[in-house]
Amino acid sequence: MFECGLFFCTPGLPCPFCLSFLQQAGFTYMKKNDTDIPDIYRPEVLKPEPAPVQVITELIDHEIHKQRIFNISVGLLTLAMATSLTIYIMMDYLSVSRQATPSREKTTRLASFILPEDEQWTLEYQQVALQAESSEPSGRKAFSTKWVKNAAYHIIMGEQALRRNELSAAQNHFEAALMTFPAMIGTRSRLGEVYLKRQYFEKAVEQLQKALEEQPSVDVLNNLGVTYMGLKDYVLAESHLQQALRQQPDLAGCYKNIALLYQKTSRTNEAVAAFNKYFALDPQDTTLIRNYVAYLNASGQIRAAIDFLERIKGADSQAILLLLAKTAAQDNDAERAVRALRAASHFITPRQMTAEMHAAVFDKIARNESFEALLYRLELAAVSLSTNLDTKGASEY
Repeated sequence: MFECGLFFCTPGLPCPFCLSFLQQAGFTYMKKNDTDIPDIYRPEVLKPEPAPVQVITELIDHEIHKQRIFNISVGLLTLAMATSLTIYIMMDYLSVSRQATPSREKTTRLASFILPEDEQWTLEYQQVALQAESSEPSGRKAFSTKWVKNAAYHIIMGEQALRRNELSAAQNHFEAALMTFPAMIGTRSRLGEVYLKRQYFEKAVEQLQKALEEQPSVDVLNNLGVTYMGLKDYVLAESHLQQALRQQPDLAGCYKNIALLYQKTSRTNEAVAAFNKYFALDPQDTTLIRNYVAYLNASGQIRAAIDFLERIKGADSQAILLLLAKTAAQDNDAERAVRALRAASHFITPRQMTAEMHAAVFDKIARNESFEALLYRLELAAVSLSTNLDTKGASEY
C-alpha cells in the first residue's frame, strides 16, 4: 500500500489526490475493465513504467508547503485586520474619553466638595446652563426646559456660594437666575441678602422691597431693617424689625439687630432690654457679650455688667469668668474678682493664669491679700510643673 501523506490508497485504486499528481507527472491511469482481455504484446496497452516514488513525494510535499503558506498568509491577514480594528476602536474610545474628561472631573469635584447629595442633580444642568447662556442674548427668556434648568442650576449654586460666604459668586448666580425669570419668587430675597452683606444698601433695599411684595416673611423684614440701618434710616429700620418680632417673637437675630439699633440711637434702657432678650435666646455669642459688657461699662452701668456676667449661662465659661474678674477689678471688688479668677484657673494652666493676672486691669486690686495669695500659689504651681517636666525629660536621657 502506498502512503500519499493525506490518504491511504492501494496501487489498484489511487485516491483522487494521488491521481492528480500522477497526471501532472505525465502518467495516465486506465481503469481496469474486468471484461477486457488485454493483449500483452501490443505496445499501446503496455503499462507505463511507474513514476519514481521520490518524484511523487516531492510533488505532494510541494503542494502541502503551498497550502501551508496559503493558510499562514490568511491567518496573518486575519490577525492584522483584527489588530487594526482593535486599535481603531481603542483610539475612538480614548478620543471620546479625552473630550468628556474635563466636564466629568469638574462635576465630581463639585459633587464631592460643594453640593450636598440631595442637590447634586443640578450638576447635570451645568452644561445646559452654559450652552443656553451662550446661545441667546441676555434678557427675559421663554419658559422652556433649557431655561428652567438654567435657572435651577444658578439658584442652587448661588445658595451654596452664599453658605460659604462667597458673596461675589453668589451674586452672579442669583443675578443670572433673576435675569432668566424675573418673576421667580424667592430669588430676590436671596439676592437682596447678598447685596446687604456686601453693603450695597441701595440695591439691597430695591430687591428686598420687591421680595416683600412677592412673599412677605420675617427674614425679609429683618434684612430690610438692617439695610435701613446701613442707610441710617433708623425709623424705617425699627418699623421693619418690630414687624418681624410681632410675627416671630423668638427671633433671636432680630432682637440683636434692634438692640444695636437702640445702641446707635442712644436709647440705652431699650438697648439693654433687647440685649437681655437676645442673650436669653442665644447665650453663646461670646463676642457680642464682650461688646455688651463694654457698652454697659461705658454707660456707667458696671454693676449691671457684673450681674449680667454672673447669671449668663451657656457661654464660654473661661472667657466669661475672666471677663467677670476684669470687670469686678475695675469696680474695685477684689473678693468677686479673686473668686472669678480662682474658678477660671481650672480651665487654663498656672502659667497662663499668672500671665492673665499680670494684666494692667488688675492693678487696682494687685495689693489685695487674697489676690496676692492666689498669684503666689499659681507661680509656685508653674515653677513646680516646669521643674517636674525638666526632671522627667532629663531622666529619659
